[in-house]
Amino acid sequence: MGTRSFWVLVSCVSVGAVIALPSAASAQDATTQSTVPSTTTTMGQTTAASATTGATGQTGADAPTPQKDGRAPAHMSVVVHGIHKDHKVRVGKPARAFGYLRPFVPGEHVRVKLVEAGKVLRNVNPEVNKVPGKDKGRFNFHSNDLIAPGSYKIIAEHERTANQRRVVARSKKFGVDYPDLDPGNRSSVVRTFNQLLNKRGYYSSHGKKYNIRTQWAVMAFRKVNGMARNYNATPQIFRKLAANKGKFHLKYPGGGKHVEVDISKQVMALANHGKAQHVFAVSTGAPATPTIRGHFHFYRKDPGYNSERMYYSVYFIRGYATHGYDPDPPYNASHGCVRNPIPDSIFIYNWISLGDSIWVYQ
Repeated sequence: MGTRSFWVLVSCVSVGAVIALPSAASAQDATTQSTVPSTTTTMGQTTAASATTGATGQTGADAPTPQKDGRAPAHMSVVVHGIHKDHKVRVGKPARAFGYLRPFVPGEHVRVKLVEAGKVLRNVNPEVNKVPGKDKGRFNFHSNDLIAPGSYKIIAEHERTANQRRVVARSKKFGVDYPDLDPGNRSSVVRTFNQLLNKRGYYSSHGKKYNIRTQWAVMAFRKVNGMARNYNATPQIFRKLAANKGKFHLKYPGGGKHVEVDISKQVMALANHGKAQHVFAVSTGAPATPTIRGHFHFYRKDPGYNSERMYYSVYFIRGYATHGYDPDPPYNASHGCVRNPIPDSIFIYNWISLGDSIWVYQ
């Protein structure tokens, strides 16, 4: 081949290279435009994450691209467990929850709050621990035992740090379940119920069994609140007690240490410091032998049984006394005295001091 032919060949190659370069650039532009970034939302801010990494083939969810500020994105969920189908946790039990924060960044914490009606009931700041084999971390939460009715929720917040963005997650709302209880039941829930009865002033057992003392306390609560007079603890009663409702209100709160007998309700209250400390179901005088009304003072105490089967009697005027007696029906049936339940008679006898006032009223 001659010299002229050689230069023509070189020129053709050069021109071809020049023509090929724009084509390659155009192909590169086309490739860049077809890789559309996916978007994720973190606290209202939309951030871009590469759809693919190319080198590893991992998706953006597994290997998120750091944000422009250098912080990793944040995605979080929180779930309450131990919730029944009606979205309620059993009374006297804690609310337990767990959540996940992804991607996992070492050393991060999450602020977790139990909230009811805008009030923060518990506030903790657990560390986020890595889930083995996953690019996410887990945190746990448990509250104190829940008693009061309400609409609860758990709010988890990861505050913005130098390494990860801010994000908030909220659980579904949940309430508290109050079961129906009956004499003979035995459980930790019964113990919670007994504790509530005592806190509201109804003298009851302190244990896990729905025993005779619990029955009499329920009877007293029902009498005070105008309910059917029986020994069944309904969910409504349980809920009222948990809400701090249904207490006996004194007629003479300024009477110091004293006793009040409400004949219309058929209850007796041992009172001090302006409140009814212990309330009992009693039976006052039958229509033919009514209990005397008025203000009196206790003047005599007789322990044990007497010839009339009166048990641990405390007299307040002539032969009128409060004492244990069997039966003690839910209505007025005595010969004029104030009958109280025999299981409670010794406690009542010891609580009353000679000289204490008693008001008896309709």
